[in-house]
Amino acid sequence: GRAVTLALAEAGCRVVFCFRQDQAAAQAVCAAASGEVSARQADVADRRAVDELVAAVLADYGRIDILVNNAGIFPRTPVVGIGDEEWEAVLRTNLTAAFYTCRAVLPAMIAAQSGVIVNVASIAGQRGSAYHAHYAAAKGGLLAFTRSLAREVIEHNVRVNAVAPGRIATELLTGQADEQERARWQADTPIRRLGTPEEVADSVLFLASAASSYLVGETLSVNGGLLMD
Repeated sequence: GRAVTLALAEAGCRVVFCFRQDQAAAQAVCAAASGEVSARQADVADRRAVDELVAAVLADYGRIDILVNNAGIFPRTPVVGIGDEEWEAVLRTNLTAAFYTCRAVLPAMIAAQSGVIVNVASIAGQRGSAYHAHYAAAKGGLLAFTRSLAREVIEHNVRVNAVAPGRIATELLTGQADEQERARWQADTPIRRLGTPEEVADSVLFLASAASSYLVGETLSVNGGLLMD
């Protein structure tokens, strides 16, 4: 999220990003940005919070040109250990939240006959992931949602695409592995290293820009060759 915000700001976008709890981290992102960036507290898994967030942004700026859905949680739990509450929380944050935000911004985009939506999915949604079945299910659903929504709104000149990162060096991933496991990840990735958040952000920026004007319903797999179709 930080890398995407900074990349969009550097490209000249006025960026509003939301955070759930860590206000200090959010302010640090604002301070690091080169352009106009503001932060708003909102839990995108909460429908009312999303509707209020989008309404506030439209009130302030009058339009929303780009939506990036990047929220995610990634608990490591075997299927037999996943409780109902955890299952619901993972799907709500990783899938339902994107539905909420898309539904909220689309009326303005359709009225403007212009807009771009980029959903950040995961390689887990393409090939599965042991001990992360709920996360993989949500991300697989997000990819299907991306293709379906893309077909639905392209007639309004709204493009919808996705980015599916592989193993990226973030706390979300590396916090679940020891040094030996991280070394194995690098060894079985053809490029022989983990990706960086900035490499994912560059892909998001590409999909958000006119450079990708003929891409509709596509998924950019940013995974260092880990998954080759």
